[in-house]
Amino acid sequence: MDPVIVAEDVWKRFGRFTALRGVSLEVYKGEVLGILGPNGAGKTTLLRIILGLTRRDRGRVEIRGLDPYTMPEARRHVGVVFERPTLPDSVSVVEVLEAAARIHGVNDSIVDRVIRLAGLEGHEWKRFNMLSAGLKQRAAIAHALVPEPDILVADEPTSNLDPVERVKILDFLSSLNEREGLTIIISSHVVSEILRVSTRLAILGSGRLRAIGRPEEVLGGYRWVRVRSSNPDRVVEALSRGGFNASKTGLHVEVELGGRDDAGKLLRILSTLASQGIVVYSVDFVEPGLERVIGGAS
Repeated sequence: MDPVIVAEDVWKRFGRFTALRGVSLEVYKGEVLGILGPNGAGKTTLLRIILGLTRRDRGRVEIRGLDPYTMPEARRHVGVVFERPTLPDSVSVVEVLEAAARIHGVNDSIVDRVIRLAGLEGHEWKRFNMLSAGLKQRAAIAHALVPEPDILVADEPTSNLDPVERVKILDFLSSLNEREGLTIIISSHVVSEILRVSTRLAILGSGRLRAIGRPEEVLGGYRWVRVRSSNPDRVVEALSRGGFNASKTGLHVEVELGGRDDAGKLLRILSTLASQGIVVYSVDFVEPGLERVIGGAS
C-alpha cells in the first residue's frame, strides 16, 4: 500500500537548538498514527513541517506526492486541530461553520452534518466563548471537518481538558476513523491517550524517531503496566479472567506482562471495559518505563 504522507530524513533547527534529527515515517490510508513523546520531543514541529506550515532544513515531505511547503494545494483535503482552539469568540458555532463552508466552496448541508458528528446539537447557536473547553474542542474538530478532509491532524487535542472530556474527544476521533474512514495523525505526551486511539505508534525523543510500529510491537518489551480507572475492582477481575497477574494497589491496578503479545491483549481487554462504561483514565507502562524507549528525553 502506498503511503498518503511521507516524511524522509527531516531535520529542523531553531538557532542552536535541533528540534528534529533525521525523522522518517510514513502514514497510510485509514490508519491512526499516534505520535508519542514528552514535551520538547519535536512532535509539534514535525506536524507543522508535515503540514507545510514550517520550513524544514533538510529532508523530504510529501502529501500524496506533493510538497506541502511549496505546494499548499497538498493540504486541500487535510483537516487540522491544534492544541488550543482559536475560533472567533463572539460568533456562534453555526456562523463560523457556515463561513468556513463558503470559503471552501462546499454545500451548506455540511454544516448540519459536522454539528451532528461532533455532538454539538443544542450548542450550535452559542458563541464560541460561551462553550466549555470540551465543546470548544468539538467545535474546532467540526470546523476542521467542513472541507470534507480525508486526513485529520490533531496536535495534543486533549491537553486542556478534564479526564472525562479527554475520553470523549478521543472516542470522537476514533469514530471518525472507524465510521468515516478518516486517516488520523494524533500527537500526545500521555501514553494512555495514544494507546486508546492509535493503530500504529511512533515515539519521538530529543528530536529523533525512537520506535515505530503497532502499539504491541513498540511496547512489547515492557514488564509492568499501571492502570487507573473508575472501577479498579472490575479491571482486576477482567484482567485476571484474561490470564494476567493483576492486583489493586490503592486506586491503581498493577499488571505483569509476559510475552510480546500481552500488551495488545491488555489493550483489547481495557477497550472492552471502556465500551461497558468503565472509564480508563491512564495506562502507564513501567519497568523499564517509557523513558527507556524515548532514550531519556525530557
